Amino acid sequence: MSLTISELPHKEQALFRAALKLYEARQYKKGLKTCEQILKKVPNHGETLAVKGMFMAHLDRKEEGYETIKRGIEISPKSSISWHIYGIVNRSDQKYTEAIKCYEEALNGDPDNINILRDLASLQSYMRQFDKLIQTRQKLVKLNSVYVPFWLGLANTYHMAGKYDQAIKVISSNEEAMKNEPGIGPTEISELLMYKNWLMELNGDYQQALENLKEIRPKILDVTGWKEQKANLLFKVNRNEAAAMAYQDLIERNPDNKAYITGYLACNGLDITRPSDKDAILEVIHTLQHQFPNSSTLRFMPLTFCDGDDFVKSADVVAKHALRKGIPSLFTSMKLLYADKAKGTALGTLFEGYAVQLRDTKRFSDSADDEATSVQTWCKFYLAQHWDYYGDHERALQLIEDAVKESPDTVELYAVKAKILKHAGDIRGARGTMDYARQMDLKDRYINSKAVKYMLRDNDVDEAEKTMVMFLRNDATNKIQEIFDIQAIWYMRERGNAYRRLGDIGRALKQYHQVQSCFDTYRNDEYDFHSYNLRKVTMRAYVDIMNWEDQVYSHDIYVDSAHSAIDCYLYLHDRKQAGNPFEAIVSDEQKRVTRNGSSKQGQHTLSAGIGETKIAEVDKDPNGSGYVNADSHLAQALKFVEQLESAVGLQPKTHVAAFDVHLRMKKYFLALKSINSLKAIDDSHPSLTPMAVRLVHGLESDNEFAAPMKAALKGQLAKVFGDVTIAGTLSANDQSLPFMLVGASALLDIGGDANLASARAMLAQAASDKYGATRTLDNLLEARDLLAKCGSSDPELSELNKGAQTLFPLATCF
Repeated sequence: MSLTISELPHKEQALFRAALKLYEARQYKKGLKTCEQILKKVPNHGETLAVKGMFMAHLDRKEEGYETIKRGIEISPKSSISWHIYGIVNRSDQKYTEAIKCYEEALNGDPDNINILRDLASLQSYMRQFDKLIQTRQKLVKLNSVYVPFWLGLANTYHMAGKYDQAIKVISSNEEAMKNEPGIGPTEISELLMYKNWLMELNGDYQQALENLKEIRPKILDVTGWKEQKANLLFKVNRNEAAAMAYQDLIERNPDNKAYITGYLACNGLDITRPSDKDAILEVIHTLQHQFPNSSTLRFMPLTFCDGDDFVKSADVVAKHALRKGIPSLFTSMKLLYADKAKGTALGTLFEGYAVQLRDTKRFSDSADDEATSVQTWCKFYLAQHWDYYGDHERALQLIEDAVKESPDTVELYAVKAKILKHAGDIRGARGTMDYARQMDLKDRYINSKAVKYMLRDNDVDEAEKTMVMFLRNDATNKIQEIFDIQAIWYMRERGNAYRRLGDIGRALKQYHQVQSCFDTYRNDEYDFHSYNLRKVTMRAYVDIMNWEDQVYSHDIYVDSAHSAIDCYLYLHDRKQAGNPFEAIVSDEQKRVTRNGSSKQGQHTLSAGIGETKIAEVDKDPNGSGYVNADSHLAQALKFVEQLESAVGLQPKTHVAAFDVHLRMKKYFLALKSINSLKAIDDSHPSLTPMAVRLVHGLESDNEFAAPMKAALKGQLAKVFGDVTIAGTLSANDQSLPFMLVGASALLDIGGDANLASARAMLAQAASDKYGATRTLDNLLEARDLLAKCGSSDPELSELNKGAQTLFPLATCF
């Protein structure tokens, strides 16, 4: 029979409590010694074994620590302490589902333990288990009904579960008593009252919320937030005249806030998406422009809904103001308008007219005075980006070079020149130009980062590292590790892509996994906010951060890195299946560091700054061999696929990647699910037919798969696609290079001499005129890579390169 703490000898009880305090102080080695001291006297004390295991887990002895904890639980299966500790260790290792189960077991032994309930509540919040969380929060309130974070947590849980009336009821029952609680001041009261008012709005009680807003005004410190809510609620109760006055007040506070202007228009019954309202909206905006002449938002807004002559007039105002001010971001602001072809053409005509006027008369046609010489330079700067957007790189390059001659000391000109060269396919020239711009202003972080990015695009990883570390802390022990610590995810992604192009798959995967680690950190950091925000009563910000965390993995850098990692793992799997496994690349320098890292100390020295050297932890796997030598490359790829399906399930590329993984894993029903998901999103996607054909081929090639299952799957495919073939799809889309590339890739995956020959023939013609505007630089590079994968002859590659060079004469990659 096991002993509880109270049954330990008096001295050991004191030692046990001391061990728990040492854990809180993070003195893990001392805590471990204390536990061992207890176990010498009482070797089978389950709770002490659990605590010992917890210390071991924090001292990089995780496997041994887990075993020790489990042994403690076997001795004391009903001990709430042992189960709580097991939950804490699982939580620290991000095994949240297991941690929740442990906390629930702990509560079976001690149902009123506030610490366990609080830990469980934080995890349930993290996992968005709101129904269960309501029960946990209710127990906490029952145990201590006056403690603000407990009842506020319950209100927030009702909010997140969509039970707004219950959330309001909880706050109303406790807000008066809250004023007397220690640590609660005017700021906390203000935040709580605004949160409650927001809940009333969410509950649809607009009139009640408006009346409440008037009542609480003297206690509100967030004046802007209060005014925004007032305008919003007045509009929702159809008091449009009063709402318009409230929005007018807000515009006076910030005339560049588009939401205020849009709200003001709505109060006047105007909608910028409704063409019939255009003239009335223009009249209102012109009135506001006279009141707020410095508002760039008011100047720009008409461009988003006007067309024809009205668009040109509005664009003329915006353009001349920006050119005279020398605003480099003018094209960036205008770029979203180019989605409308007519507007893009109109802007080009407008700026070409400016260029002629400034060249011939040094002034605009409606100006009486000569313009500064810089105006002509910025006009050429804009036009260079305009023609670069439309793919006329030679014309764009000539314009930007003229601008550089006129103003050779302007860094922005070189940055745009580098971008044009990049788009034209001359990445080496782009890198050199951007580096020249960097050297013009060595204190500019932005241009330094752009130079690093271009170096990585040029696959010069070593030079990129040297340049990147210039802006890191001088006392950083390991400068490369510092890049990871500051979470420079753009650098990790670009570095991974560079290694991938160089064929160093191990290091590429290492970078992509570091991106994954950064986003995991963003997500895991949320855990601490579940208690922090409840103590600080910052409820509106708390809800915002939870909503942000829900979509954090949809960030472009994460999505791109995840797809690249999946491609790398598929490449490793295919190599292994073909009997030619990939081997991680190890340079001489890394061999030396690895040898030092395996020494007794496990450390080496790196430069920490000028005249200073410090000890740094060695990267034990600098070449990413752990990823290359993983037991199952497909299992690793599947982890990324599952995250993408959860975060960006509406993106077609997600389901293409899922299909590639599931097909190789011979999970045919999941592969079919991926096809159906893709079709639901885009029933004309180029990958649909090739995916269906590949699935049929996979089924026919798998002799171990049950015949009835095969028949069922083929039947499902036949219902959706009929007798379509890759050749038929390509014939129906014979002017689309993306369709051809996907089809050729599928033929290569299926294999066979005939398919190989067909793919080679198509790819060699990738630059032919019939593909028109779909012959982008990226598509042609993909065609070249696929052609090389086919083992094509030099004449075929030469034919493709010659055609691509004609389309992109400045490109150095063909």
